[in-house]
Amino acid sequence: MDAFTQENQVGPRVNVVWKPTASTTLHAGYSRYFVPPPLEEVSAGSLSRLNATTAAPVTTINDRVGAERSNYFDVGISQVLAPGLTIGVDGYYKQATNLIDEGQFGAPIILAAFNYAQANVSGVEGSVTYEDGPWSAYGNVAYSRAVGKRINSSQFNFSQADLDYISANYIHLDHDQLITASAGVSYTLRSESSHATRFSVDGLLQSGLRATPGNIPNGQSLPLYTVMNLSVVQKINLGLGRDTELRLDVLNAGDSVYQIRTGTGIGVGAPQFGLRRTVLAGLTQRF
Repeated sequence: MDAFTQENQVGPRVNVVWKPTASTTLHAGYSRYFVPPPLEEVSAGSLSRLNATTAAPVTTINDRVGAERSNYFDVGISQVLAPGLTIGVDGYYKQATNLIDEGQFGAPIILAAFNYAQANVSGVEGSVTYEDGPWSAYGNVAYSRAVGKRINSSQFNFSQADLDYISANYIHLDHDQLITASAGVSYTLRSESSHATRFSVDGLLQSGLRATPGNIPNGQSLPLYTVMNLSVVQKINLGLGRDTELRLDVLNAGDSVYQIRTGTGIGVGAPQFGLRRTVLAGLTQRF
């Protein structure tokens, strides 16, 4: 990259897949990533113009955002337990320097990039899928932990207290969520006909993103919440192209009220709530 900074890197990647049996698949991989920062920058000259105004930053330190460099490891297994039934487990670990994050600082909905000098992201995911005739189902659950230490660019966006704490301690990234799970099941009535009807229900469970209730940045997770969605898809043979489908979706059928962000996390400038009950209708025509 040759923009605000000049950086480069060799990024090798290697992956191995092994099938010891017809029903078992193992995989493992390593990648060396290089991620250039977004092509935007607030210059030191721009900051100096705010001196002696109500918009003057607490600190004028404004090191340039650098490219993120990381080592990424992944290993997993997929096992067919029975015809139509497959389970899988996958684990990953990412060790990064200059991890790039983005935040909304202030009222404008404009994201500004910054770096964590050191960061680690790790987790494990489990999945199960089932398909038999008109029935299909799936389930996923993921555990994740993402932490970073020492903000070393765009420091003017942060309070001195936050900079001091993060300089000496790892903190959760604002988008770190410990548990994420989803599951769904569907049934297709008259699955072999040209006027089949598919009914489905799926749900989402999330343990909540991060917030800053006290002196520890991103020191608390928001409450767990669940959402359920319903769907009906009806095929119609109108003689136009291949398929015509009418669908009706009800999102957040239980009308759960939940908060995604409080506006208090690192780089989180405004609160955000989840979608309330929503009914959508659609028409799809394939040619």
